[in-house]
Amino acid sequence: MNKSYWNKYYSKKLGIKEQTSFAIHVLNMISTGDAILELGCGNGRDSFFFADHGIQVYALDQSEIVINQIKGDNINPRFICKDLLSINENFAYEINHGYARFVLHALNKAEAEKAIAIMSMILPINGYFFSESRSIKSSLYGKGHALEQDIYETDHKRRFLRKNDLIHQLESYGFTIENVIESDGLAIYQDDDPVVIRISARKSSNIQ
Repeated sequence: MNKSYWNKYYSKKLGIKEQTSFAIHVLNMISTGDAILELGCGNGRDSFFFADHGIQVYALDQSEIVINQIKGDNINPRFICKDLLSINENFAYEINHGYARFVLHALNKAEAEKAIAIMSMILPINGYFFSESRSIKSSLYGKGHALEQDIYETDHKRRFLRKNDLIHQLESYGFTIENVIESDGLAIYQDDDPVVIRISARKSSNIQ
């Protein structure tokens, strides 16, 4: 992930405070009292939303700029300045679910696979991993400077995901796909209406 880009971004503004439509979607699938780990929480808008609805939130972001601005003395959400790829089996908190909005497409393919492996390692059986990422069907795909396959740089670097590849990765780490949708109209911001892949994946087995 491009830490320097996001530090610079958050040093100028905190961005939108309102929760995302994906957070509203996910809230309908979890229960009050559950604990969720948000990867790449940014300004915490979805973290605060979940916490306000009785979910215990542990929220990671590698940008110390944004974490220092929002963490305060909160125990819910509990904000942690940490690179998500540095999580190991000794993660300090017990969680029920994982949440990653616009995170997997900020990672290259190997990093995204590692993030999925980490979630498989720390989630309990029947815990859910919720993900929303830009698809190769997005209008931005192919625009800007090509860096690697499916990775282009405009204002910042993005990798556009292939639905079947993502499903295969999740299944190979013990997840069962409960719901998947690839569509526009789900993550509209101003004049940007990207095609995104929304996935709800339940951990159904442990991978040795």
